[in-house]
This record gives sequence, C-alpha cells and structure tokens, in this order.
Amino acid sequence: MSADVCAVSPRGDRVASAADQGGSSVIPGLLLHLLSSASPRSVGAGEFLSVLAVRRYLGEPSGEAGPCAAPCYLYDVTVTDGNCQLRCHLSPRLNPLVQRNCVRAGCGIRITRCSLVYEEKRLNRCFLQIEELELGGMEHHPQMDASAPGCAPLRTLASTQRGRVLLATMLSATPVKGGRTHYLPLWNNTDPSGPEWNSTKHSPAPEGQLDACRFISLQHLARTWRTGVDFPHLLVRVMYKSRLRYYGRPSTKVDFPYQAYLEVADHSGMMPMVLWNSLCREWYQSLHVGAVLLLHRYSVKQGYQQRTWATHCDSQVKSFRFVEICLNPREPRTEIQIVPTKQVKAEWRLPDIKYNFITRVELDKMPDPYTCDVIGVVTFVGRCQRRRKEEGSEDFYLYRWVHAVDGSTQQPFILELFATSQPETFQQIHPMTYLVCTQMRVVREFGISYLTTSNESQIYISGLHKGKPYTQDPKVQAFIQWVKGQHEKQLLKKSVMGGYYSFPPAPSLFQDYCKNLSDEAALTSASDLKKVIASLHYREHRRIALQATIVAVRYIGLTELVEGQGTDHVQNARDMSGPSLKEDNVSSQLSSEPVRSGERPEKDLNQPAERLRTAPTKAQRRCQSPVLNHYALRRRYPLRNSQKTDNSKGKTSRMSRKASDRVPDDTVNGKGFSQAAEEPVAANKVSDEDARTEETEMNSTSRCTWESTLWPEIKEHLSVHLQFGQLLSESVPRTFDYKHRDFLMQRCNLQPAEYKADAVTSSMDLERFGPACDHGYYSVTIVGINHQVAIDVVFRPSMKSHEGLCTLGHPMESHDNRLASILASGYICDEQSTSGNQQGPATASPDHIVRTAADLDNLHVICIMDLCHHGGDNSEAILNKIYMVTE
Repeated sequence: MSADVCAVSPRGDRVASAADQGGSSVIPGLLLHLLSSASPRSVGAGEFLSVLAVRRYLGEPSGEAGPCAAPCYLYDVTVTDGNCQLRCHLSPRLNPLVQRNCVRAGCGIRITRCSLVYEEKRLNRCFLQIEELELGGMEHHPQMDASAPGCAPLRTLASTQRGRVLLATMLSATPVKGGRTHYLPLWNNTDPSGPEWNSTKHSPAPEGQLDACRFISLQHLARTWRTGVDFPHLLVRVMYKSRLRYYGRPSTKVDFPYQAYLEVADHSGMMPMVLWNSLCREWYQSLHVGAVLLLHRYSVKQGYQQRTWATHCDSQVKSFRFVEICLNPREPRTEIQIVPTKQVKAEWRLPDIKYNFITRVELDKMPDPYTCDVIGVVTFVGRCQRRRKEEGSEDFYLYRWVHAVDGSTQQPFILELFATSQPETFQQIHPMTYLVCTQMRVVREFGISYLTTSNESQIYISGLHKGKPYTQDPKVQAFIQWVKGQHEKQLLKKSVMGGYYSFPPAPSLFQDYCKNLSDEAALTSASDLKKVIASLHYREHRRIALQATIVAVRYIGLTELVEGQGTDHVQNARDMSGPSLKEDNVSSQLSSEPVRSGERPEKDLNQPAERLRTAPTKAQRRCQSPVLNHYALRRRYPLRNSQKTDNSKGKTSRMSRKASDRVPDDTVNGKGFSQAAEEPVAANKVSDEDARTEETEMNSTSRCTWESTLWPEIKEHLSVHLQFGQLLSESVPRTFDYKHRDFLMQRCNLQPAEYKADAVTSSMDLERFGPACDHGYYSVTIVGINHQVAIDVVFRPSMKSHEGLCTLGHPMESHDNRLASILASGYICDEQSTSGNQQGPATASPDHIVRTAADLDNLHVICIMDLCHHGGDNSEAILNKIYMVTE
C-alpha cells in the first residue's frame, strides 16, 4: 500500500499521510495529527501495521461492579510500519482479540480509531490507545524484516510539551498505563518474562572472604532466631526449589509481587527459605538446585505452614520447618553470593542431594500420592494447553502431556507437566530428548497411573544435564546403558508430536465422573453450549457433559496429504537418520543435544488453508467445502499435482475431508442408513485423466452415513446448529521429524509474545507431516434433549491393537464393535487385538460400524466432550465418550 494513502476518522478528520509529512513513515503522521489538536480526538491510520509484540500486565483497581467492571489484565501492543515502532495501549473492549489470539505477534492490523489518553492520577503521562482496529490477513510482512526499527523518526515530537510527554512514555520499558513496573508472561503467571529475568548472576564469594566469615548453623539459628537481629553469615546448599508464585492483585502496591520457596541445608539440618519480590527477578534464574550460597543480612520469622513441601529423600537430614529464612530486597537488602563449585570445601560437610528415581515397571506398585524422580527418552509431546483456575477468572494453568520410555517395560511414563517456571526448557521438549523430572507425584485414578508435577518439580532436557547431581544416581547410570543399546530408528517410529490427546480417560461410570465435580459443573445445558465455546480463551481446554440424543453419524476417511516434490518432500520419521543414541562418555551422553543440525526448514510456497468454523449457507458449503479432494488439491497446491499414487502400498498421498457439516440428503433406508460417494468439488479445468483418477479414488473410499428417522423433523425446529464436525489439522497427532523439530515445537507451543524473524517458519504446512494414526474419524451430530440445539462434533476412536499414544492407559476390554460400544469405550476392537484361541470381535469396517448406529436411535445419552480453542475462529469439539442413561 502506498504511503500516500490517507485515513479518515469517523468524524471525518483527515490524518496526514507520511508523504504529506515529508517522510516515509505512517506512524509519525498519525501522532502529529493527534498532537496538533487542542483535544485528543479519535483518528485512524490508513495502512496496515505489523504487530511486533503483545504484552500483558495487571490492571488497575476499580470500584465498578458487574459487566462494566475493569478487566483483571491489560494489554500493550507494539506496532511498526517498517521505519519506527509505536507502543500502544489496547482498549479493554478489545481484550478478547488477544485472549483468543487474533491480535498476536506477527499479524497485521489497521488502526481504524485511536485517541491520545492522559492519565489523570499521574503527572506528565499520556499514551496512544487503540479504540478500534481491523485484522489483516498477513502473518508476515516485509515491514517486520526492517533492521531494528526504533523511535528515531519520532524525535520530531519533542518540539512540543505534549510530544515530549508522549515520547517519554513510549521510550519507557514499563507498561504505558496504570503505573505498573513490569510485564507478565502472555499466557500464564508462573513463568519469568522479560530480559531482566534472564541475566545470570556472577557474584562469587572471594576465597579469602569465606575463611574470614563467622558462620551460624541452621540448627543454632532455629534455636536463637527470636533473640537476634543481625545474624552471622549462612553457608547453605539449595536442596529444593519451587516454581514462582505471583501474588499480584489490582490493589497490590508492591512493584514485583513474586515469591519463591527454596529449601536449603547445611551439616546441621534443612530450613525453608523465601525469595521475595524484586529479588526473584534478580536471582531466581541463578539459584539452581545444588548451588552453594553465602547469605548475609537476611531475616528469620516463623514458618508459614499452609504450603506444599518437597519430599525429602534423605532421612538423615533434620528439618526445621517451623521457621523460615527471608531474603528481602530492602530493610535490609539481603546479600547473596554463589560459591563456585571449585571453592566448596569438604570440611563444610554440606549434604549431598539425593534422589528417588523409579523405573516405569515400578510405577504400578507405587501408592497415591507417592513422590519420585524419573528419567526417560521422550516419545510423545503434546501441545501446550491451558486450564482455567476458577470459573470466570483470567488466570490459567499451563500444562502439556509427555510420554517417556526408560527400557524397563514397553509402557511409557505418562507425565502431566505443568509449567515449572522454566519456560525455555518447557518449550524445548521434543521426542528423542532425554528428560529428567524431579519431585513428581503419582496419581492413581480408576486403576490408571500417571505422574504429575508438584510445586517443587524441576525439568531437565538434553543440553542441561551436565554437572547435575543426579547424573551419578545408579538408576540414571542404568538408563544410560540401556540407551546405548537402542536403535534410534526404532524409537523414531514411535515418536509423535501434537494433536488431540485426552488423558486421563473418563471413568466407566458417570457417577465416578461426577465424583469431584459440583452439581453445576457436572452437566452443561445445550442452550449454554454456544456461550461456553465462545468464552474459551486461546488453547484453553475444557471438558463438558451434555444430555443429548445422537441423530446422525458419518464416517470420513483420512489419508495423507499430497506430498511435495524434490526438496519440498518431508521425509517420514522412520526414514530419517535421527540422533545418535550411542555415546561412550556418560556426562556427554546426558549433557549434549543428540543432533545439532544447522539446516533450516525448507520453504513451502503453499500457505495453510483458512479454517471453516461458521455455519455456511448451502451454496457456500458447496463452494467452500473443507474437503481436500483431488480437484481442490490441484487448485490449492499447484506445485504438487504430479505426485502419483503408490498402488503397491495401497495409500494415496492426500488428506480428504467431508464436504458438508450436515448429513447429506441421500436416500435413507428403513433403519436410517445410507451410503454414497461424495461429490467432487468442481474445478475450472480438469483433464479426463484427472477425472478418471479422482473417480477411482472416490470409489475406493467408503463414505458411510446414518440418520435418525427423527432427524429431518428435528432439524426443521432447531434454534442453533453448531458445526464442529471437521477434524482440524491441529487435532491430528503428527509423526515426528527430527530435521523439522523446530517447526513442530513451534506449532505445539503457545503463540510467542514477541515476533522474532529467525524463529518464523510459517511458510511450512503442518499437513506436510503424516498423521500418527492413519484411520479416519466420525462426524457425529448431537441434539440436546429439548431438541433446540444441535452440534456436529468429531469422534476419532483408537484401535485396540494400535501401540500408539491413543490407547495408552486405557483399560482395553473386548466388545462387539457396534457403534454404541465404541462410543462408550473410545476404541475399536480390530482383528489384531484378539489371540488365536479367543473369538474375534465383529468386523470393524466403517460400513459395519455406521450401520449399527441405528441402536442409538432416540436413545438418551450423556456425551462427554473435550473443547479447545486454537486461536481466531478455530475451536475444537471432540466427543470423548458417551454414557447410557437408564431409567
């Protein structure tokens, strides 16, 4: 867009273009127009600007109540036109655009209305506030490639007093509104965020100073803490470390309301220690488990008991939990020094850190909530998801599911990893890395065992193991020996990333499902379903139960997407030469990344398709079908149309999806069953050879549908029909490709708060990576018991014989393979799952399964659904299982 384009505000005010101002930047013209007016009028910018960063911080206290109350958090947005940057405040009315990841780093926005706002409670403070905006379709723009755009073009603002005030606000590193002194991480409150957290402290204690210090033991301190004020130096070792706790509230006056618990020990015992406020920002990243500290000018007070505690692995160390050491940033400011490892002396008798590693085969014998440490090779990494802490709250827990094997059994550890204030480690977990998790808690529910992080858990991956105390543990050494004998290709075959993953499985009885839920949370009314889905924040996962009737089912076959040619081809994980698992040196085995490839992911000229989330008209459904059949693929992926079908393997290299989110109006037999081939999407020009190829492919793929005899009448009186029956690309677990691990990690992690050009791999397409499960899925239409609301959801059962992640942890019992049994269990009993002496189940073909859907006709069921929002208009609704309602 030309820089001569001018913007007109709703009042008709003309914003001077960059050309009118004699420059090439849009932002100075916008600001000069605002500053030239005697009153801060609302104006807009004419061009799209690129978003460089989105920042979140705590809002101001407000006496308002009800829906007009101020939000808990506020957002600042940094935009650029390629020549300069501008940090703006986002109007609270626009907060949902950030919460649903519509306004994000890397996108384009057009500011249609903004204003200059002065803070009435602070002197000389004003900022630009975005009142209205338009979202651009671009994810990347040449503006963002400009080398370090800054505020130099805005120096002309300093000619006036108002301009100088505005410029000072923009140059400040603090939030523009409310007087807050720091930003929070964008998606949770647990992780450190910002460059000030990443500075590692290097203040080793001089060797002569250690000899001259007068020390006090923890045992003596516990006896005399009430009688002293200026205590002698403490020489202790960090034994355990908690995640950060953010205790900020709108009325909080503390600049950095953080605290972190540690447990430190010397030769006489162990005592809790609390790191307060701004000292967390300065020291938290440096106080590692095992570090030796020299402390002075600390305070001691009675211990706070209403907190979690680490489980001690050394019964010989005495604990003094009735008092705690406080490290404060002022009055007095605590002096902290880290003693280098080479200066640590044996005569200090500091205790060693002991661990309680268990193997996977031992896990099933451990009680709930047993605490242990584990090590393994990662085979599955789930996407990062968020769980709301309280209903209506804007605070979330951040977590992901991970599988790791240790060789003691074929079953992996199933790990529920919550954020542990180690964001770099948490985001870099990928298959084939060596994972160590400490202070994990055993969870046992309905005969299923898995591990979850505690408040004191720490996570370590390849590249971080060197020098850690656990490297000499016998079970860690045994794991290393097992790894040396493994073939990386065999592990790569089982390696999966991302996709929908539901764990732990819902119990067999609905009474057990409701055991830990309130009456209001147990069931969701169909009339609230649309509101519940619309209220989801980015990557928020929520499980709901709905009383309903199943009125329609259709099967949709899933095959691979068309593969590119030449360098665009993504190799399958089992054909990739993965990381070497054989190392002679134990330390290097745990401390080094298995493979460090310097190659960048290849460019893909084809952008991913936009997701269809709203209910289209009948004509729109015909033209905008989400089905990627042969014709549509040739139009959307013109560089890939010469890829041939591999008849020897019986697979096509494409992904096919159903054209309509409603059941086709085919002729229905007496039981409501119909079967028809899907009509191809029309193309402008299609050769006869292509048409014949398409006809052969479509005839070889089964398209099975079933409708209830009541469905035609019910859908005529529906008030709402929500359509989520299409399987999203984000819902499909992908085979892991080590070469492209950065791209896969980027897609499984959350949207970053800042744009980084070197980390952008958006030119690649997630669908280039093959699905981990090659069977299809079912689109199920569910109607509320009052027949007013219907919703199409995805149901993708696992196969009982499949060794992948879908079946792990689930109790697998044979059933008759009727659709009602599959929906109740979540899996299909295929022929491979039965032994030679055991009678096999009924055929598991989609035709047979859909034909048995008549058993569900007019049957009252409770549907357990998993909801997750993927940003923008993409929401995932997947049927987990059903419970039969009996009179």
